[in-house]
Amino acid sequence: MGTPKPAPPTPVPTMTARPFHVPVFAAVVALAACAGHPGTPPAAQAALVLPESTTVLDAATGAPVTTAELLRRAAAADLVLLGEIHDNPAHHKARGALLTAAADRRPAVVFEQLARSAAPIPSPAAGESVEAWLDAHGFDRTAWKWPRHQPVVEAALAHASAIWGSNVPREALRSVVRQGAGAAPEELARIVREVPLDSVARSEVDQELIEAHCGQLPEEMVPGMRAAQEVRDAAMAEALLAAGRSDPAWLIAGDGHVRMDRGVPRLLRALAPEKTMLVVGFVERGTDEAVPGPAAGRQYQILVVTPPAEREDPCTGF
Repeated sequence: MGTPKPAPPTPVPTMTARPFHVPVFAAVVALAACAGHPGTPPAAQAALVLPESTTVLDAATGAPVTTAELLRRAAAADLVLLGEIHDNPAHHKARGALLTAAADRRPAVVFEQLARSAAPIPSPAAGESVEAWLDAHGFDRTAWKWPRHQPVVEAALAHASAIWGSNVPREALRSVVRQGAGAAPEELARIVREVPLDSVARSEVDQELIEAHCGQLPEEMVPGMRAAQEVRDAAMAEALLAAGRSDPAWLIAGDGHVRMDRGVPRLLRALAPEKTMLVVGFVERGTDEAVPGPAAGRQYQILVVTPPAEREDPCTGF
């Protein structure tokens, strides 16, 4: 969404380097255990320069989207959801460039990777390093392979009006894996109850979870892992709406979380139908996800297509 860390007694969802586009959960489950924002958005002052060999397409039609049009659409939306394949450095560079080019918009930024927060996270103190700040606010630099996310983190620190976290604590997710979404914090469990996945989406998520774990995920664990994904989506939607009460708000998260058909956007449509959204999938050239058409158009509005990251097969030795 390396060598896996030893598994805890009860699995907890996290990410692997495997380039699946649902929020892929790491081997800790291993068998060893659009109307615009009010007012006229200001024009971006900086040009948007994307990494080399990056193209931007309309997800449904494949029509090219200029960087100026991408910025215009981002400026017109109340909520902007930017996906990623976690181990692709080009995705982090591109999103950092987009935040920088849209600096005049000054959105609040919600990170999947920072601990869930009830209020904006304070900026780094004078003399505090970015790494110390990340550590203090729940960013697991080992698991997320820091400094991969450095371009987007530093752009947010420089240009966001506020930064929020949305990552659900590991202990809470362990309870969800064991007992289902009802074991989540009540405000998140309520969202999952009120906006459930339909049967088609459940089946698709289950299959991708199995594939993401190299076919080794025990069948009895699949519902709990799916519930954990739903709870994480609920936490991101909750944080995005809190961050976006008075400002535009942007989400930085894995592609699976930002999918319109079964991720955070479907929750936002139910919880805040008045909000306008721009949903951008960051995908890799040569994959099915990078092919525009009806399927891609159900998942994202825009595709940012980059070269694939260099990676070993994560199933080797799984």
